[in-house]
Amino acid sequence: MATRVLLVSLFLSLLVACDKKEDDINPGQSYTGTLALEYVRSFPTFTTSLGIPVEINSAGEVFLPSPQPLTFSGQSDKMIEGERIRISEDGEIVISNLSAKFIKDEGKEYLDVTLSFHISGNQQVWKWNEYFWKQLSAGPYEISDPVSCPMRFRIDNALLSESVCAARCSDCWGHNNFRWRLTLQKED
Repeated sequence: MATRVLLVSLFLSLLVACDKKEDDINPGQSYTGTLALEYVRSFPTFTTSLGIPVEINSAGEVFLPSPQPLTFSGQSDKMIEGERIRISEDGEIVISNLSAKFIKDEGKEYLDVTLSFHISGNQQVWKWNEYFWKQLSAGPYEISDPVSCPMRFRIDNALLSESVCAARCSDCWGHNNFRWRLTLQKED
């Protein structure tokens, strides 16, 4: 009989230990900060950025407003294989379906962010022809979801300085660099 009681007690304690309680995923602390995007284009050369306010309450609920579309434009010249090329781009970045979740994994706290990301704009390319610019092409320029989601940001890093997720994609003219940066501070 004592063996049965011991086995049942052991089984129940294992069930309780394995049961994931809601308190296990709560930070117990409130945070505020910013989730910032920096978009850097290598050719044409330009940089644009936006910041999204972030709030995490002590219950682990995350609040992120949907940002307004971000416009961009850039124009630059470059020598490519002995030819002088000029590129002009303009358009907007639309971020939608933005959501975030506070999680704990192996004793560390993270913010998982999921979003849809779309760049749409126009690109014009010219070549210098001794005395004038000759247009080579003009048309739409589009990129969708260059960063894999969910992006995982470590809370400790965001509190110390920043937690970063980045991606890079290329086309025939240059690189598109996307740097997402989370910074947080504790609320009193």
